[in-house]
Amino acid sequence: MNKEYLASLRSLTKENRKTILRMQHYLETCYLNEVVFEDIMSDLAGMAIESQKRGVSLSDTIGMDYKSFCRELAVNAKKQSFPERIFDVMTWICFFDGILVPILSIFYSLFYSPSYNIGDFTMIAPAGQLMMYVSVSTVLVIGWFLTKRFTYSAQAIVFSAYMAAVLLTFVLTDFFGKHLFGDKTVSISLFTWLAAVTVLFVICYLAKRLLAFTIAYKNRKNG
Repeated sequence: MNKEYLASLRSLTKENRKTILRMQHYLETCYLNEVVFEDIMSDLAGMAIESQKRGVSLSDTIGMDYKSFCRELAVNAKKQSFPERIFDVMTWICFFDGILVPILSIFYSLFYSPSYNIGDFTMIAPAGQLMMYVSVSTVLVIGWFLTKRFTYSAQAIVFSAYMAAVLLTFVLTDFFGKHLFGDKTVSISLFTWLAAVTVLFVICYLAKRLLAFTIAYKNRKNG
């Protein structure tokens, strides 16, 4: 979100801020084009500020349930293209895998390798174990991404399926990793890992933003 939108949020009353954030969360599940989504949220924040100046709440201004109002907004709004969705997921994976995998690896090394020195700045783990870290972290991130995108509320059945998928990935990758790689150990420089992940993250983020702006601009031009 842009700075103007965040500044608008800070100027809202607690009630209006809560309504805006609920609308933001709901619209995130509609798979809108990222630029179009940001424009809509900026307009809603402006609407909330104008409502405050008149001494009424945003809920009173829209005159209906906020979910219904958001659905009306999303009907004709430009949706994310398939490439945008791919780069969106890849951005999440690069960011969170880049953090989670080193943490899991260092945790393993500290507890199972007495000679390990964190000052060495290396990730040391059995190859199968490292494969498990990457697989579980990736399923964890993708599952959370899909839960956030496809469900407005964290329904019990959705969350249970999500946790079951993570647990199943852990069990399967742990089993196959040991059989595929045996006792082979992998050592990766933490700096090399972070540099590689950062480059991938920047590429995916810029590609996602470029696609979003291109599609949104084309939509406005045609409109």
